[in-house]
Amino acid sequence: MNDISITLIDKSEESIERVNRLLKNLSGFEIGQTSISLDDLKSLIIEKVPTIVFMGPEYTLIDLENVLKTCGNSTGLLKIILFTTEQSSNLYRKAMKFNVFDILEFPFNYNDIKESIARAKIALNEIMVEKNVPKSDDSKLKNKISKNIMLFSSKGGTGKSFIAANLAIDIHNQTEKKVVLVDLNYQAGDLAIILDIVPRHTFYDIASIVNQLDSEMLSSFLTQHSSGIRILPAPVDPTQSESISPKATAKILDVLSKICDYMIIDAPSNFSENILAQLGKLDFLCIIASMDVPSIKNLKLSLEVVEQLKFPDEKILIVINRANTKVGITMDEIEDTLKRKIDLAIPSDRLVPLSINQGNPLIAAYPRSAVSKSINKLTQRIIKND
Repeated sequence: MNDISITLIDKSEESIERVNRLLKNLSGFEIGQTSISLDDLKSLIIEKVPTIVFMGPEYTLIDLENVLKTCGNSTGLLKIILFTTEQSSNLYRKAMKFNVFDILEFPFNYNDIKESIARAKIALNEIMVEKNVPKSDDSKLKNKISKNIMLFSSKGGTGKSFIAANLAIDIHNQTEKKVVLVDLNYQAGDLAIILDIVPRHTFYDIASIVNQLDSEMLSSFLTQHSSGIRILPAPVDPTQSESISPKATAKILDVLSKICDYMIIDAPSNFSENILAQLGKLDFLCIIASMDVPSIKNLKLSLEVVEQLKFPDEKILIVINRANTKVGITMDEIEDTLKRKIDLAIPSDRLVPLSINQGNPLIAAYPRSAVSKSINKLTQRIIKND
């Protein structure tokens, strides 16, 4: 990763010097070369050497567009971070169409540029690793499909998103494999809040360029969490959900399945077209319920629906959350109602809301808690035989 070079390209020496002065305050990296010529940008694209390129602020997206037209609209193995004095949603969407890795307002925020450089290095390092894979394994890499786990509940308030977030982190911790956490709840997704992240890109941003989408592009749009998992959050604005078609959702999830080992899907609380389209691609469907009559009723109905859809029973995991709550219902009564065994019971614990309010995943903050140990059991069930 330390071998990745960084190049700075802008229209004038004065602008390059200005950017350089700001970058000197950052530790851990240095500019390898600078240029005022777009011909050098073309050469970098053609040479196909993994490089981080800072471009702008005097050069703009229009200048980059003109270069790409002569290079087959490809950025090659470059991760281009564009500095701009103006920002807008339209600019972001247009930049993504040209596979610009990131856009930072200039003068930039130091935390933003550190995070952007770190993500770019991770993305390029993954490319470099893949380039060293023996040819005999190339087809396996291209056709790689993740293990897909969907968490579903037809009633809100069951703790589904909390379980999804902590399960994703626990799978990553126990397997050291690539895990992507997906928030399909377009109108009320909570994963970003639970994990205390401010995503640069969401489903909405990616859906607008879905026709140009490939594995490398999608990988760069995922948000990296400190735990090591990557996240594709729901739209920030609920009204944006109307612009994300089921076809776009299916394409995004199909591409995601090729760049990770495990995909954890936090589903909305209804059997929408998006959910139905994914059922046949799932390795496990975890149906979450809590200890109250409406939740158990909805759980029973959900089981009836997936049975009618001929979803394999062995792929269904029933999880009862806050199972030790004394509310006049027992686990035996629930099993009698469902005519099947409960796969996992997660106890109630005040540490759960505490970890959510702190934005600190329970599985990391309190690994010895009873809730964390229950999630460990769910993880073991999922990764068994891998």
